[in-house]
This record gives sequence, structure tokens and C-alpha cells, in this order.
Amino acid sequence: MDFPQINGNKLLKKSLSDVMENNRMPHAVVINGGTPEQRDALVNRISMWAVCSAKDKPCGVCKNCVNAQNRAHSDIYYAQGSGKTGIYNKDEITKIINDTSIKPNEANRKVYVLSECDGKLPVISQNVFLKTLEEPPQDVLFLITCEDSMNLLETIRSRCSVFTLENSSRPDEETLELAKEIAVGIVSLSEMSLLKATYKLNDRQRFLETLDLVALLLRDGLAVYCGGKAETDEHVAQTLCKKLTKAHYIKLIDITKDAKVKINQNVGLRLVGTWLCAEYRRTLWQR
Repeated sequence: MDFPQINGNKLLKKSLSDVMENNRMPHAVVINGGTPEQRDALVNRISMWAVCSAKDKPCGVCKNCVNAQNRAHSDIYYAQGSGKTGIYNKDEITKIINDTSIKPNEANRKVYVLSECDGKLPVISQNVFLKTLEEPPQDVLFLITCEDSMNLLETIRSRCSVFTLENSSRPDEETLELAKEIAVGIVSLSEMSLLKATYKLNDRQRFLETLDLVALLLRDGLAVYCGGKAETDEHVAQTLCKKLTKAHYIKLIDITKDAKVKINQNVGLRLVGTWLCAEYRRTLWQR
């Protein structure tokens, strides 16, 4: 099975090829990680496969494939966000659920695409969605994309098959250094170093990229704490281990994920930065 526009990811391609060639695609798939462009490309490819009318799917030339590729197929629905943030509110999820009972128009199955759900699918909407994921209608495929599937409810993740794209891009050196400042600032005697570091985060995308690296540094610290090795920075990992317990690491990683969700929900960056500092330091002093 060919997956154009997605370089590398050999294991992912093999796993998807196996389920597609053997017609064993689960009813709900989460495309996790990678870039938005990679996630969209993979969703488009799976959508083509789902509606293709040829024997060898996706053929890329039948009417169903062409319409799917152009996002113009009547049996492929793209969830509509509301407001400035594009949130999928509970009315939109209810609309999708009700639509699943209607038979496909042109293909053998219907496909529902919900993009960037770690920032656009609030908890109330996830809970509305849960019952349908538990007892899915026949001939329906849900395709969910997100940067980090851990920001979805565990009950949602457990009812989906998660396929993770590799992030092959190297972190920007300046962003990595800032992430190190924040990680070390968490355990610093002075709270000012942490405040100064987070104050530099005045761009949404850079804030998100920095938080990804902070989470990576914290995971490195946890790995060292448990007897493993750091993949990103051994010195930072050792510095963290002098002050943090396993419970600290787990809580700090969760806080970092929560900060990303707030940013994706368009909470003000200064407000997120202040909240992040307070939560990091509060966790540090918990025993």
C-alpha cells in the first residue's frame, strides 16, 4: 500500500497496509503526532480507501476516489467547528451521531473526519461521542486527528485504534534552549528564572513547540529516575532527578499537556504562562 506525502514511518505504513489490504480497518482511528499536513494526507488516503469502488483500494481513478481526494464525496463528512476557535460543540457531535443511522449514498461506508481534536473537541463533546464509539453503527468509519492523543479522554482513546506518525524534524536549537530553561526553572530555588523563561513565549506556535520539548525533557528525567537514559539532555535530566520524584514527573507532564490544550483553545498566552508557572511550582512543593 502506497502512502504518498508521508516520508519514513515504515512501521506505521506497514500496520495500516495490513489492516487495509485485509479489510480489517477498525471503526474508529486516531491519527496521532507528525505535522498537520501529514495527518491530513493520511486521513485523505484512508478516506479514499474507505469509499473506493475498485478491487484494489484505493485505485485513485474511480469517481469515489477522485471525489474523496477533492474533499467532495457525499459519504465523507468533515466535522464543522464553531466560533473563532473552531470547537466541535455537542450539537455538532449529536448531528454526526444522528447522521450515522443514514445509509451511504454512493459508497459502501460513511466516513466522518474530526481534525485536531486535542484542541477542538472539549470534554463535554467527547462524552456525547463516547456511546457511539462504544456501539458503532455498521459501515461507519471515524477518522480523528490530533497532535497528542493523550489530550483526549482515556475512555475515547481506549475505543479507537491509534496510529502515530513520527516527527522527523529536529528541534530548533533556540527553542530547545528555552525548554531547558523552563525545565530547570521548575526545580530552581528562585521562581524568577521560571517566570523569565515563560515570559519569552509570546508566539502561539513557539509556545506549543517549547511545551513539547519540556514534556520530552521531563520524560527524560523520569527515564533516568527509573534507571534508564536521557535521549535529549543528560545534564538537565540529572538536575531534575535531584529534586523530583516519580509522582512529580507524572504530574508535571500532565500540567504541560493541559497548558497545550489551553493554548489550542485560544486562552491568552500570558495567562497560560502565569498558570503554568504556578502549577509547576505548586507541584514541586507537594510531597
